[in-house]
Amino acid sequence: MFFQRLYQLFVQFRDFIIFILLVIISLSLISIGDISAISGFRAFVVGTIGWINDKVMFIPNISALRNENQTLRELNLELSNEVTANYIAQKENENLRKLMELPKKILKPIEFADVVGYQKIGNKNYLIINKGYADSLDFGMTVRTDAGLLGTIAMVSRRYSIVETIFNPDVKISAKVPAQSILGIVVWDGEQSLLLQNIPRTVKVNLWEEVVTSNFSSRFPADVPIGKIRSISVEPGTLFHRIEIEPYVMFNQVGQVAIIKELPDSAKINLIKRFFKVSE
Repeated sequence: MFFQRLYQLFVQFRDFIIFILLVIISLSLISIGDISAISGFRAFVVGTIGWINDKVMFIPNISALRNENQTLRELNLELSNEVTANYIAQKENENLRKLMELPKKILKPIEFADVVGYQKIGNKNYLIINKGYADSLDFGMTVRTDAGLLGTIAMVSRRYSIVETIFNPDVKISAKVPAQSILGIVVWDGEQSLLLQNIPRTVKVNLWEEVVTSNFSSRFPADVPIGKIRSISVEPGTLFHRIEIEPYVMFNQVGQVAIIKELPDSAKINLIKRFFKVSE
């Protein structure tokens, strides 16, 4: 410990110490008077001092290295945070650009909002968005992304709204496979998959066909994309297929949404309920 401290003092004040030594040597040489002797001794001193300085500079300064390492770690952390922030900003920018194209596609009034929270109650999944009735949002409006259907508004306050996602066992969606003119009901199995139900085994269904909302829906607008058929199997003990859908939108991977500012036709809903005795 003593030698380490002594070394640190020497390194810190080496220029001053060398200067003092040179002054002492210079004063000593003044009394010699022999120019040739002084010349040879001067060459020896210069070489010796150069060698000592080179070795001292070669030996690492532990304290300085620690400070330098700490500085580099902090810089690395700042750069890492900056890269992450730039990546997130780029993804948000891409998503917003896609959302901005929606009004051209669906020709309906749209309000954009950010997802500010997730809530899970039992096996039901909800989102919280930063728009409410101050932005003319209302209960029952459809919420989607540029990729597809996400859910409907279940509750509204002045500045925020709660979105009931389609990842809810109580939500039933009238759907169709446009390529094959197949109609069915899309539900969530409560775990990982969306299921297209009520499709008889006598009906041929193809993998990776797109599934969209149908015009029979009393809750969602027609032709909103839901996902693609991922697997087809036989439902045990029934005459129907078990068809799993790979959704276009996962509720826990959404940052921005679009709300279609259009309410379902109440007269149509009441007529469907009375005639078919169903509730969607």
